[in-house]
Amino acid sequence: MNLDQPVGTFKFWEVVDHWARERLEHELVVARSLAHGVIVDGLRIHSVDPKWLNAGDPPGGYPYVGYSAQGGAPVLLRAEVLEHLLVVARGAAEPSRRILADEYLSREDLAAWLIQTDQRLPAFWYGELDYPACS
Repeated sequence: MNLDQPVGTFKFWEVVDHWARERLEHELVVARSLAHGVIVDGLRIHSVDPKWLNAGDPPGGYPYVGYSAQGGAPVLLRAEVLEHLLVVARGAAEPSRRILADEYLSREDLAAWLIQTDQRLPAFWYGELDYPACS
């Protein structure tokens, strides 16, 4: 294992905690921004990694739905997570650590969303040298 390789995925709340510290903002502000990104802008988060599912075997324990905000490839989310993110994005609820505890983001998906929305990539995950030229 190469220790110089960046971490490929982080749990939703790990991203929120690290990024909130870096931006000097409250965690709920960052979590709400990510929820809006998922529901409106097409930020991809995941409840289940499809590569770990066998063909035809549904993931166990929860009802899951496929979701895509911008018509891209859908992600597999727990129904409870999608419902919660919809309410959070509309400003009707605060993000729940319990509901979003197992969701995760990939490095590539977060970068794609940040570049699409003209935001800087967080240094905790991408380093200072990886910032795109954003004005």
